[in-house]
Amino acid sequence: SGRWPQAGAAGAAVGLLLVWLLIYLRVSAPINRQLTAGADQPEPSTNARGLQRDWDRVITIRAALQGLAVAALCLALLL
Repeated sequence: SGRWPQAGAAGAAVGLLLVWLLIYLRVSAPINRQLTAGADQPEPSTNARGLQRDWDRVITIRAALQGLAVAALCLALLL
């Protein structure tokens, strides 16, 4: 009956990871597919710099979300 703080921290971690997954599926996965397809071609992609810029735009956000999720899970263990 007294596990609400742990459940809240774990729920926050799940929420953060769901946001991470949404960003990955909407931004990072399409970039990965384009870069992989371009690597299989003998001619380099003309948009490689743009793809890298878009990747760089979200990688910090994704890393921060994962870090916060791990911190929330650690908090759930400590409570």
